[in-house]
Amino acid sequence: MDLWQAPVTDVRAMLSNERQDLLRLLRTLSPDEWAMLSEAPGWSVKDLALHLLDDDLGWLSRGRDGDRSGLVPMDDHESFVAALAAKNQRWVDGAQGLSAPVITELLEWSGQRMDTFYASMHLTGEGHVSWASDGPVPIWFDIAQDLTERWVHQMQIREAVDQLGDHAARYLPAVLRTFVWALPHQYRVDASAGTRVQVDLAAGGTWLLVSEGSSRWSLDERTTVTPDARAEFTSDAAWRWLTGAAVPSGGQHLEGPPELCQPLLVVRGIIV
Repeated sequence: MDLWQAPVTDVRAMLSNERQDLLRLLRTLSPDEWAMLSEAPGWSVKDLALHLLDDDLGWLSRGRDGDRSGLVPMDDHESFVAALAAKNQRWVDGAQGLSAPVITELLEWSGQRMDTFYASMHLTGEGHVSWASDGPVPIWFDIAQDLTERWVHQMQIREAVDQLGDHAARYLPAVLRTFVWALPHQYRVDASAGTRVQVDLAAGGTWLLVSEGSSRWSLDERTTVTPDARAEFTSDAAWRWLTGAAVPSGGQHLEGPPELCQPLLVVRGIIV
């Protein structure tokens, strides 16, 4: 199964709720909390909020309004990643003069317009998510990856200010079921056709990678009693693994040949 064969998943209502959760949180933060450093390297809570605002404005400018001037060239992966990081940092640096209330108000404004834009989309249209495919993906998946990015950054904010609440429990199943599609795109182990690698993401379900030969793998949500390798993650460990964060001790268990298990650990559901 590939993304075009996968069931359509509509996370637009969930995205709207996640945005409201963020706004409620930001309105409670003190100036000291806005300045706290997060797990995002070099970025404070304020920087993360500014980055989320930039994400909204980019979607609206490029997707809704058709203005492609802000696109980063994709000549090759390494230069694209470097250019994207530099672009993100320029925005964060340039917007430092905005106050916390102004940032929050702008996020409320952009969120309302994003909800309207999302509602106008045909979910089976074409989008692009480079960590899941070299070609187009269904737009429902592009929207779902936006949920993953926003959720991770809100999680980083919440961890920085020690206000986790039920943020993980409410959204993590949908986040993990999106992240999992990085596996068939990035897991490029050369194995004989029919080789099976089972990946258990706890709240994100249990998935089976099946080799099609020539380093190509298909993905389905199912289990087998006799996989050639098995990787098990707690829900908390799974999202941290797939975003390159530190995995807590005891959060993962690998079983099987290292040549099948170890390449799983470098898969990422983000642009790196």
